[in-house]
Amino acid sequence: MPTASPERAATAAALHTQTKRLLDEEILPNVAAWDRDDVLPDDLLDTLVELGVTRALVPVEHGGDGLGVADMVHVWRLLSQGWISITGAVNPTGLATTLLVRHGSPAQRERWLPQIASGEVLASFSITEPQAGSDLKRLETSARVHPDGGLVVDGTKRWVAGGRSSGVVFVMSGVEGTDKPSCIVLPTEGRGTSSWRVDDLDKTGYRGVESAAYVFDEHHEPGAEVLGGDDGLGRGARQMLDALDVGRVNVACRALGIIDRCLVCAVDESTGREIADGVLGDHTHAQLRVGEIVSRLMAVEALVLRAAEAVDQQREDSGRLATAAKIVASDTAVWAVDRAARLAASRSYGADDELARLRRDAPQTQIGEGANDALLLALAGPLLAG
Repeated sequence: MPTASPERAATAAALHTQTKRLLDEEILPNVAAWDRDDVLPDDLLDTLVELGVTRALVPVEHGGDGLGVADMVHVWRLLSQGWISITGAVNPTGLATTLLVRHGSPAQRERWLPQIASGEVLASFSITEPQAGSDLKRLETSARVHPDGGLVVDGTKRWVAGGRSSGVVFVMSGVEGTDKPSCIVLPTEGRGTSSWRVDDLDKTGYRGVESAAYVFDEHHEPGAEVLGGDDGLGRGARQMLDALDVGRVNVACRALGIIDRCLVCAVDESTGREIADGVLGDHTHAQLRVGEIVSRLMAVEALVLRAAEAVDQQREDSGRLATAAKIVASDTAVWAVDRAARLAASRSYGADDELARLRRDAPQTQIGEGANDALLLALAGPLLAG
């Protein structure tokens, strides 16, 4: 866990302030058009890099800000109040940073972390396969050592966020010589060639984010290696699940941002919609709906912050807390859209209405970084094992 200090607190506070300004001045005024056009502008990503969103988790000794996940909860939540696609776009770099800091070899950390800190490199993270989803026991992508160095990769991957523009991809794969999957650090110099094909995936919601599918056909990447070197062989599942604690907090923050906006929409509708001699909010049913959203929002916020602190401390219960926070936050986001939309009625179904976008985006939080039903089974398993 990063050491608490006045400098770190000041850095986190400044990042929060700058992110709030970006939300109010740039994101909220433009998000409807970005979503409609399915584009996340390059200059917006450049601004996020300049603000320090992508370098935040990189340790100070490697050029980053040395912040913790708990510091980033407030930033990710603000970005998600604008558009969860922005929070999703920066998430893989945070996952990659966590993998390198916790599991990378000294040489791998020296190679990649300064480039992430400077903004020269953004990362992608890839587990999912068409036939397996995220079921690690059914993954078929494989790799073997090439005589001239690097790895030769075969297989297919789907739903790779930032999959076209990232400078490095962390890929879950089998590796010749071990029966358990490993995490491969895969530079992207050979991406887009005949041996590494990239296809784009269209989406109903969660627009603007590059969501790619990869097809590897005996692809030789000279700079590819196993995360952690020989010590990392067969340890990919543990490594990636460790990093997913960070990712699940990120997804929970996306859901928090959606709930925040649902509350804004519900209050605006209740105070601005005239009914008879008053407004909608004069009626008990509207007051109850707003009160419900407020109470559940506060509960979700507390759980997400608790999970983030556990992840920073690398506590034994961090995985369960991050998983629970992601499940509860995402289910609440879907519920909150429904409650706010009931107050807005037909207005919530207009193509450019904010609630219509939130209705499409909220279910992504139930799927991202592990589908909720699969995660519920994982939480129940240890209790029911006998």
